[in-house]
Amino acid sequence: MMLSSLDIELSYTFLFLIGTALVFLLCSAFYRLNRSFYTSLSAISLAISFYFNISNVSIRGIISEAFLGTLNNDIISFFSVCIISFFSLLFILMDKEERKGEFYSLFLFMVASLELMVSSSNLIIIFVGLEASSLALYTIIAMRGSNNAISAAIKYFSVAAIGSGFFAFASALIYLKTGSLDIGKFEFDGAYKQDTLFLVSGVFIFVLCAIKLSLVPFHFWLKDVYFGARTSLVAFISVVPKIAMFAVLIRLFAFFDNSGFENIIIILAIFSMLAGALAALSQNDIKKMLAYSSVVHSSIVLSALIPILKNYEFFSIQMVFYYWILFAFANYGVFLILSSYKTSSYESLNSMLEKKPLMAISLAICVLSLAGIPPFGAFFGKFMVLETLISSELVYLAFFIALSSVIMLYSYLKIIINALFIKTKEAQNPSLEFTQGFVLAICVIASVFALLLMI
Repeated sequence: MMLSSLDIELSYTFLFLIGTALVFLLCSAFYRLNRSFYTSLSAISLAISFYFNISNVSIRGIISEAFLGTLNNDIISFFSVCIISFFSLLFILMDKEERKGEFYSLFLFMVASLELMVSSSNLIIIFVGLEASSLALYTIIAMRGSNNAISAAIKYFSVAAIGSGFFAFASALIYLKTGSLDIGKFEFDGAYKQDTLFLVSGVFIFVLCAIKLSLVPFHFWLKDVYFGARTSLVAFISVVPKIAMFAVLIRLFAFFDNSGFENIIIILAIFSMLAGALAALSQNDIKKMLAYSSVVHSSIVLSALIPILKNYEFFSIQMVFYYWILFAFANYGVFLILSSYKTSSYESLNSMLEKKPLMAISLAICVLSLAGIPPFGAFFGKFMVLETLISSELVYLAFFIALSSVIMLYSYLKIIINALFIKTKEAQNPSLEFTQGFVLAICVIASVFALLLMI
């Protein structure tokens, strides 16, 4: 078989990252290079990966396949790879920790695996990409070396390993019923989709998705990871792996549409967003509060995907990606500022307006965006989600989203009150490097001018 028939160009986005990661492994084994070498080459590699993704769409169009149909170049993979590449690049720019070469190698392996995962509707490819990225992420979390980090990595690994078992068993059930593992190439009538075995396979796959998205009650690993990992890495964990999981969910929900599967998802989404919002109220640490904040935001996006299961033609996939992009900018901004502090308690932010006024204003903008306060960032994404749900005759689901947002508002306002209105004599004096300031400026601008960004 000729290589040209495989359309290998579509895989350049992640193959280039894998090649760079291998180079980093060799360099770290034989040379002692400084941090700037790895960060600069990692940033360049991610930018090139982003370019390859744009180039594939401009040359081949938005719908094409490669490797005998196992890789897809569609709207889902295009948006997902763009978000993964861009926010991985922002993480490299905002991270100022002194790390070894192995960290950057594992990081690029993880990003490449996530890009592979979102570029396929084949369950084997999805599973390989998911497990490869997860193993790299567990190791990266534990590389901090503290007891909390190692404990968080072990707990995350243990919970996710159970989910992987559910995924593998569900894949076997789907193969038993369909004779194929490609969930993007089958359309069945309603009677077939009411089959009990078929629905059980959907539930099993969703268990793994719920673990990765930290939905209640599959969220028990999340607070430990947020508290144990370095703050800048938590920003990455809260955004990039989850958008890859949402891409898988979009394909999965399209496969299980009109099957009655949406009833389970609706119950879980409502329970997850309310439990996450209520749990956030009792947290005394900002990182732990933001862990439950991510539970609420993941539940909101999950709710936005439910119209796919009900097979509504007016549903817009872009809307989900827009919401997550606006959330990602605000979340990165908050974690970037927190990374400059020694602790993440609410009291550590006291007197920020007096010591660092620009940083305090930036923090307030990003927090208000997370809270969904107009005219900042995530408000417009949340507005689109509510509009879609109301149009899909899911008004009660829109009501619970609004209710959870109101409950979360108290937790967000605690950050603003401590940063802007409470003064203390023993206030910390944080500082940002140039690249960190650049990333923070991007996050603030994106949150302020979110409406223009969406247009």
